[in-house]
Amino acid sequence: MDKIAIYAAVNTKIRAMEGKFLTESDYETLLEKKSVPEIAFYLRDSTFYGQFLKDLPADKLSRRYIEDILKRNMIINMDKLLHYFRYDYKKFISSFYLKYEIEDLKVLAREIFNNEKFDITERPLSFLGKYSKIEPEKFLKAKTVEELIYATEGSDFFDILKPLLRTKTENLFRFEMLLDAGYFRILENKMKNVSKEDSIILKKWEGMVADLYNIQWIYRGKKFYNISPEELLNYTINFGDKLNFTKRRAMCYTKTLDELYAMAQDAGYGFLFKKEEMSRDIYMERRINRYIYYKLKKLAREYSMSIMQTINYIYSFEFEIRDIISIMESIRYNMQPDQINKFLIKAI
Repeated sequence: MDKIAIYAAVNTKIRAMEGKFLTESDYETLLEKKSVPEIAFYLRDSTFYGQFLKDLPADKLSRRYIEDILKRNMIINMDKLLHYFRYDYKKFISSFYLKYEIEDLKVLAREIFNNEKFDITERPLSFLGKYSKIEPEKFLKAKTVEELIYATEGSDFFDILKPLLRTKTENLFRFEMLLDAGYFRILENKMKNVSKEDSIILKKWEGMVADLYNIQWIYRGKKFYNISPEELLNYTINFGDKLNFTKRRAMCYTKTLDELYAMAQDAGYGFLFKKEEMSRDIYMERRINRYIYYKLKKLAREYSMSIMQTINYIYSFEFEIRDIISIMESIRYNMQPDQINKFLIKAI
């Protein structure tokens, strides 16, 4: 089957699956709910998530339980798309599981760094082992960062993280940056054998995301961890769309955060630091995800017969689940709909 026929088939499937996404009306209804069970029952009775929530046990209507179901549903839908691709394309699409497994590893590392006992009943790790093929129990047994790193032996994660074994200086920032930078290296390697047309647009998209992550890391490294410019530069992703090596280096060597804000503004990423909002930190991840969400939609429209349709669907599904989780999480803080909306990726 040639590329056009493959994309025609997969795009038809994607359009059908996108038609099941929550509507603006669904979002508005969810924002009015006052408890996790209310949200769960609405998702069960009024949305396509009902097929996964139809047997809701009365004693398990927790945020964790619902989150786990939603994420496992995401895995099922990603698997459906994999069937349309062959060889190198299938390897590239499956590498997206790595992104979500990394998020699970970060949760575990966070618990270890904070000397907290991980409670699987409170925080689901739905993707753990999906890409690496390592039994999740092996990760869960780790009591130290060193043990967690050794638990990754036999997977791509080990080569990414083992530099931390040679240093006595440990912090969560370095752990997370190594994982994320490693993820981009793997993605770059996986996309080497896709078509020339797909490779061009993938480099544009990947470079844009790398820019956003690099700015976020440089900002966090300077503000919260006092990491030296040399080390910051060493940890950054070594490519970008608007930020080449010279610009990344200049950002790492800025003397003040205001200098960093100005450079981000000049590069077109000033929206990451909205001064009119009370905090420059709390909304940064949401701003990044919202920017990616709308940029991907635009790229998917411009390059309809390309891999971008599939990437757009995967991210859109992920962001919808993130929004549902954010709405459930807001209940514990008794937040009003207009407050909750500030944390959502799909603005309504």
